[in-house]
Amino acid sequence: MMTAMDFEVDDPWDTPRIGRPLMSLLTETLEEREQPHSWLPPGLTLLSGKTKSGKSTLAEQIAEEVSTEKRVLYLALEYNKRMAKGRFERFNESHQIHLVLEGEIDRIGQGGEKGLEDLLLTYNPELMIIDILAKLKRLNTGHYDAEYKAMTEIKELIDKYDKDCLVLTHSGKPTGNDSDDPFDKIIGSTALQGVPDNLMVLTQNGGQTKLQAKGRLIFPSEKILTFDSGKYSERAGVGAEYEDKAPVQAEVLKLLKASQKLTVNEMANTLGKDKGQVSIICTKLSQDGKIKRKNRKEPWEYVQQIPDY
Repeated sequence: MMTAMDFEVDDPWDTPRIGRPLMSLLTETLEEREQPHSWLPPGLTLLSGKTKSGKSTLAEQIAEEVSTEKRVLYLALEYNKRMAKGRFERFNESHQIHLVLEGEIDRIGQGGEKGLEDLLLTYNPELMIIDILAKLKRLNTGHYDAEYKAMTEIKELIDKYDKDCLVLTHSGKPTGNDSDDPFDKIIGSTALQGVPDNLMVLTQNGGQTKLQAKGRLIFPSEKILTFDSGKYSERAGVGAEYEDKAPVQAEVLKLLKASQKLTVNEMANTLGKDKGQVSIICTKLSQDGKIKRKNRKEPWEYVQQIPDY
């Protein structure tokens, strides 16, 4: 009589049907993902901002600059032909862009996911831009639930075909209980924020345009943008966000970044500023999370940003 010992059985640990041994992944050579644009991390990125905040202008500029070297699939879902012609009139034959306009693709849940997949397979773009998520999400579904499901479908597609994607969405209307974190104002809040690889928020305050980003594999960043001749450009350097209205704060921040640790007296002497003024500035920068110190007797130090998402 034969027993189980008479049969040679493969160890499922060595031949898994689902998944893989950790070491096989760690030893596998994977192609490194390039950043599609200096302002856009790889993967799926959700860009949020208020209505008329410049989201579409920023997305169109990214498309313009990327498409001279790579193919871009641009879903301008709020534009008809006349509007699109006006928005994209500066583009030329060097820009490799396939444009999808309002009403030319179904909503997700009504065939839209199949439409997106067909577009990716047909035109093989390196970057897909969707402007705007509200025009692609399911109807007759709870607002937040529809946003979440639409983003989940998009995430599955761009992961399946290894593409980069920028999706635009509106930020929520301000309420009396709003937090100071701009990412909390993304419509759909916590659930929606968990789907994309990266989050970006475009804000305008007092004439200053700020682009903030965070993600799973990127360091949090904050860029100050200026707008001139129809295009955005980045104002570079530590403390750029303070230069217009608080130039001394910018000076203190740059000094600490270069010196690592300094006391109020050392900063005041180096900058030629009043000690009391520098002390007040340090308190403000500390509240903004830019600098820190262990206690009142210790010197101030610049805070290096670390991933938090």
